[in-house]
Amino acid sequence: MSQSDIGNTIFDHLVGTEPAVNQARLEILFQDFVAGAVLGEKHYGTPTSALCKGITERAVRLGLYTSALDMDDVDWKVLTHPGSIIWPVAVAVGVELNLTLSDVYSAAAYGYRTGATMAHFFGATHRAKWHVTSTSGAFAATSTAAIALGLTPDQHRNALHICAANIGGSPQAGFERKGAPQTNRAAAISLGITSAHAALLGAPHIEDIWSGPRGVIEMFSIEATSSEILDGVSTAELRLIDTNGFAHSAVTAAWKLYGRVNEKVDSITLTLPASVKGILDASLGGSWWNSAYAIAALWESGDPTNLQTASHFLSKVSLEFGDMPIGAGRVSVRTASGEHEEYVERAPEEISWREIKWGKAGISSSEEAYLRCSNFPLAALR
Repeated sequence: MSQSDIGNTIFDHLVGTEPAVNQARLEILFQDFVAGAVLGEKHYGTPTSALCKGITERAVRLGLYTSALDMDDVDWKVLTHPGSIIWPVAVAVGVELNLTLSDVYSAAAYGYRTGATMAHFFGATHRAKWHVTSTSGAFAATSTAAIALGLTPDQHRNALHICAANIGGSPQAGFERKGAPQTNRAAAISLGITSAHAALLGAPHIEDIWSGPRGVIEMFSIEATSSEILDGVSTAELRLIDTNGFAHSAVTAAWKLYGRVNEKVDSITLTLPASVKGILDASLGGSWWNSAYAIAALWESGDPTNLQTASHFLSKVSLEFGDMPIGAGRVSVRTASGEHEEYVERAPEEISWREIKWGKAGISSSEEAYLRCSNFPLAALR
């Protein structure tokens, strides 16, 4: 099967087959999205009344808000942040068309599946040059909008073709560590809605999007070797710890050690994956991107959701990089009795941590969370 055939086969499946709807998990991902948006709105300050009424305007604003604090969900399997693109689209259409939460969840399920599948199809060669949350996210937004707006399968496929002709997103946004990935997400949201809108109207689109020097496979360094369909929902994880996501497992490891090491700490060694050395060298981004700071702060507070102060232990923490999966972390603590070590590959979703995040945003139920999205400011109860 040629690379173009693999791409077409994937599209056929995405538009022609309904995904399984894991409502319980979608409900958690949805409430976490709204919590992030409420907290992000506070970060942005008093909102302007302009550009917040239509589908695209509402979706863009929700996307910017929910990714503002770098706490939106993550899919470590394909290395994307899908929820901050998918939910703004599903909710914005839902509010405009008075869709039920069930309808919103169905549209989101399509979006998560499309985003994860396309990111996997794009592969590592694409991720090396492009911001894959943006590129795969645009397809996720397109599928979400297509389902929420009631497009036919043929229109849905046409929308994906329109999207493919317009994807982009510089990875420099993440490397500068100034929050620019937020606007990459917003652009993907806009493109997804535009693609579905254009397909709904019957706008022309490119037929052969994959092959040749002007096809997206060559232009975007796409591996195009896997036709595997990923559901995207089961692999999406919440970010509940008070630091960048690459350090969550390490903070969890430190938290476990904190609970059992009751001696004076002589030194702490933090080891992170070599693949993130270029991002986590602590040269940019302040304390949020300083993982040694996060470990020191954990040792002061004992609370992974409160990593604000690290003055007492920062000088004791050394940072190393080693061979381990991205997202993993190892912490070794030296005391008078010897070395104590903990390795964590994935941070857990502790309910108490989730309750703290959601509690700060005042989230109590999915129905109430959906109601909050009906107008701005989100923090106001309707």
